[in-house]
Amino acid sequence: MSPQQAHQSTESPPAHRHLRGYALDPSLAQRLDTAPISQVVFKVPWEPLQPGPVGEYIEVVDFDPAGKCFYEPVDLDDPHLLAQDGLPPSEGTPKFHQQMVYAVAQLTIQSFEHALGRAALWSPGPPPDSRNPKDDSHYVGRLRIYPHALREANAYYSPSKKALLFGYFPASTDDPGEHIPGGMVFTCLSHDIIAHETAHALLDGLHRRLNRATNPDMLAFHEAFADIVALFQHFTFPEILRHQIAQTRGDIRSQENLLGQLASQFGRTTGVRGALRDAIGRFNPETGQWEPHQPDPMEYETTIEPHLRGAILVATIFDAFLSIYNRRVADLIRLYTGGSGVLPAGAVHPDLVHRLADEASRAAGHVLTMCVRALDYCPPVDLTFGEFLRALITADIDLVPDDDRNYRVAFVEAFRRRGLYPRDVRTLSVENLRWRTPEEDDLGPSAQLLDFIQALRERAHRQLYTQSREKIFQEERATRAMIHGWLSDHFRRGSTGKRDAEFLGLDPDQSFEVHQAHFALRTGPDGDLLLQLILQLTQDYDVPLDPAHEAEGPMRFEGGSTVVVDLKTPKIAYCIRKPIGSTTRRARQRAFLLRFVEVGLRGTYFGVRQPGDAREPFALLHRGIV
Repeated sequence: MSPQQAHQSTESPPAHRHLRGYALDPSLAQRLDTAPISQVVFKVPWEPLQPGPVGEYIEVVDFDPAGKCFYEPVDLDDPHLLAQDGLPPSEGTPKFHQQMVYAVAQLTIQSFEHALGRAALWSPGPPPDSRNPKDDSHYVGRLRIYPHALREANAYYSPSKKALLFGYFPASTDDPGEHIPGGMVFTCLSHDIIAHETAHALLDGLHRRLNRATNPDMLAFHEAFADIVALFQHFTFPEILRHQIAQTRGDIRSQENLLGQLASQFGRTTGVRGALRDAIGRFNPETGQWEPHQPDPMEYETTIEPHLRGAILVATIFDAFLSIYNRRVADLIRLYTGGSGVLPAGAVHPDLVHRLADEASRAAGHVLTMCVRALDYCPPVDLTFGEFLRALITADIDLVPDDDRNYRVAFVEAFRRRGLYPRDVRTLSVENLRWRTPEEDDLGPSAQLLDFIQALRERAHRQLYTQSREKIFQEERATRAMIHGWLSDHFRRGSTGKRDAEFLGLDPDQSFEVHQAHFALRTGPDGDLLLQLILQLTQDYDVPLDPAHEAEGPMRFEGGSTVVVDLKTPKIAYCIRKPIGSTTRRARQRAFLLRFVEVGLRGTYFGVRQPGDAREPFALLHRGIV
């Protein structure tokens, strides 16, 4: 080994890789007012890459089925590209398309891992030779991304392929926006669409059963959550943030702006005339004007289509963010205006713009982290928007006991104004929305179950020092097997086991699944560490969809619980149940499914005759409306 090689081998790798890309999508570069902010430099975690790029989490495969060709893969470790922050943005360069999807997907993964306190894992699947659809022994190390997979106005996450598939299509000839009529539009160049689809994949890795339509909120939640992730990543781009803060004079709620819009290019080039979705307002086709999205509780009661229903939750979360942001900047506005709170006419001073942008970025980061962290406190099946509020509140109380900025109150108020109420709560106070602890529950765990939980601490400490994601996956499977074996034996040990099964929302006489077992280490703002085990226990069975008309086929009914274990104590902090024996919930699900037989939306929700058999729930759902 030469002295130069020896020196290089001892050098620590850089912390980050810088890659150029479009800030939101290529359309910003075609407008004079937004051209200066059309491009950004993404700061992604460093990792050695193979051409593709292919890294630890992602493998970009650029095959174009319509053109029947592979595009040459980009080598982001090439010294010439490292020296210039990757390739310059270009709509007509496939290698840049590969760079763009890699950078945005990595940023999205980083946001999830920061909030969850653990490495992200993709949804596993059965080995190629397995005929058991519930066999999840196959480790999926990399999510595949196909930048040019479809020649149509679509992009979606495929749970069966463990892949993101992006489409390309000719722009509308009627109103193509900034594009030439009929010019090619690539969904893989939209930050919002890439982040949205990556969020679908990450959410599927955490909650594999939330893509099943058992109530009107389920698919709507998947769509809404993916939009929330994409939306709040806008606030990580300082150039856009300062530009839009200056343009709106600090009042993000008051007028149309880029911060609250999603997939602007896709919306305009497909004839929508505005952004595909807008969290703070909507384009009125009758007046031709943009209008603020005012809270209307009846909207939630009457809206069924998943994207439109999900948009209500996105608007709710954005309302909470705006309330938090306005409280954070109120003192700055008072100081700047001499106490009046009314900004003088003219441009806002650049120093104030920078301070407002900094506060908006911090508030958005807190809101996104709260939303992602809440996923660990959601039931494993049949989630509703109101239950997501309870998960938000509970997760935040656990990590941040002192809510001195009233973030939780802002969320409660936003949900109340749009009529998103949880079931089985008497008031919308923060204290009442927190999930009940076993001490407050009518049911409770036995001493034997608590002793077993305590024994799991050793596995947590061993796994926390594991660096390999594949090793973490195998350790989690071993933990799930151990828990399943102990619970199976315990449920057969007379009345104590049966009471514990009821506490966990399970039928002790039926087979069940330890669906997930994650260890998480989170750090609160005061430096306290929260070491947790997140368990998901599930059961399912088929019942007649319509007992009076057996030709309608079966309905798969699911139940179980999410168990949040505090491993420092140790104790069961929460058991978030959806009991398998609930007759009222089964009746609600049956009524929901039968409704779509009548209104003809079964294909939209399921794509097939049997609700539980849809292998590609997002492909049809996203067609033309990503």
